[in-house]
Amino acid sequence: MARGSLLPAGRQFVLTWGVPRDYGGLTAALFQRSRLFAGLGKTEVHVLTCDDRDDRVAVSAELARRGALTDGVRLINLWDWLRENDLRGRAVGAGAGFSPLGGDADAEYSGETLVRRIRTDATGAVAQIDHLRPDGTLAASDRRDVPHASGRARRVIVTCDATGAPRSAWRGVRELYAAWLDRLTAGGPSFLLVDSKAMARFAAGYRRPGVTVLHVVHGSHLTDDGTSIRPSRAEVFSRLSAFDAVVFCTARQAGDVRREVGVLPLLAAVPHPVTIPEADLVRPRSGATVIARLEPIKRVEDAIEAVARARSRLGDLTLDVYGDGPARPALERLAGEGVRFHGFQPGARDTLASAGFLLLTSRSEAFSLVVAEAMAAGCLPIAYDVAYGPRELIAHGSTGWLVPPGDVDALAAALVDASSLDAASLQRMRRRARDRARAYDENAVLARWGLTLRRARRRHRVRQSTWRVRETLRRRLRIG
Repeated sequence: MARGSLLPAGRQFVLTWGVPRDYGGLTAALFQRSRLFAGLGKTEVHVLTCDDRDDRVAVSAELARRGALTDGVRLINLWDWLRENDLRGRAVGAGAGFSPLGGDADAEYSGETLVRRIRTDATGAVAQIDHLRPDGTLAASDRRDVPHASGRARRVIVTCDATGAPRSAWRGVRELYAAWLDRLTAGGPSFLLVDSKAMARFAAGYRRPGVTVLHVVHGSHLTDDGTSIRPSRAEVFSRLSAFDAVVFCTARQAGDVRREVGVLPLLAAVPHPVTIPEADLVRPRSGATVIARLEPIKRVEDAIEAVARARSRLGDLTLDVYGDGPARPALERLAGEGVRFHGFQPGARDTLASAGFLLLTSRSEAFSLVVAEAMAAGCLPIAYDVAYGPRELIAHGSTGWLVPPGDVDALAAALVDASSLDAASLQRMRRRARDRARAYDENAVLARWGLTLRRARRRHRVRQSTWRVRETLRRRLRIG
């Protein structure tokens, strides 16, 4: 391994909101990075989730099916953790007005085990959730309707001892998140990589001497027209200086954000890692493929229409679509002859070794990992030139083709041109594409992560020293 490619010392934590059963690119990239850290980086990774859901058995089965968890990568959910561990906060006594739910509340089970009781108010909104241990005792109660002097209901979380008696309380879920992280990091040197937008809002205010906090941005920060920051990212992007580093997949996106937020935040670019398979670049290949979650942002209908138009000139062109999602029924109705839907397949990437071309028609990307994987397998990409990723990976006409976003005619024309190339020209392009993908192999990406984590830790230590000096001066001035 190259010098500097090892990760710096310290425990590794990943914070995200949750793992959906049919998770997509963000979660897949999160687990891919975690496996890289645990395997090549030889550092155990704890993936922390805070969502409150009752389908963990199904999620665990899906993770196993996709091979998302390996030795050294552990998934921990806040509410499951509270069922097995004590967490101390403000003391709460039996006379504090705490009232666990009785048998009339809605019950939810995990398999045969009762895990939650839920009470809703007159409007149907959740007012209280009680989390139960396997033996039926109360582990935690999440109250969302506690009266407050302001007249607005306040959220209070109460944890209970092994008998179900209340022990500690937190005024708001963010207080609970902070206490949980404090317990897990235990004051030791740690890195906290925050992947989800929802948890980044909390993590921007989480400051501890030993914990270096990085926000990893998945997806484009821009609206579809490219003129402004997406509303869903506005709050966090106004506070990027609160993080010790903010990590993007491409240098172009980091540069664009720099122009928006100024010089203070530490911005870095680290791409997703790509495995370079043993691919036969000489054997004949056929057809085009799409590997994507079937949702509107992916515009798979454009790929289907482009293939239909290209077939009018080529005759036998086929399109294999791998992925699932809410748009699938409409896409199947749209598809004509030569289009085959395979649903989600864990081994879909393996088919790139025999496919001729990959079509990418998204409205936006962060890195276009599937493009890099296609190039590594010798499958030539034809991609909309959207922000961000395709332009960084593809040299038009040399390692693939870039097409104006949304131009289905140009997409079809590129398919026709690509399919009309002679075998020798295609082999040269496939070889150049695979060589380009080598820049993103696991060793190179881990080295980038090691450098980024070290820079973030140095910045964290400087900021902590500055904060201590300011606090000392503030106290002295107040005393004087």
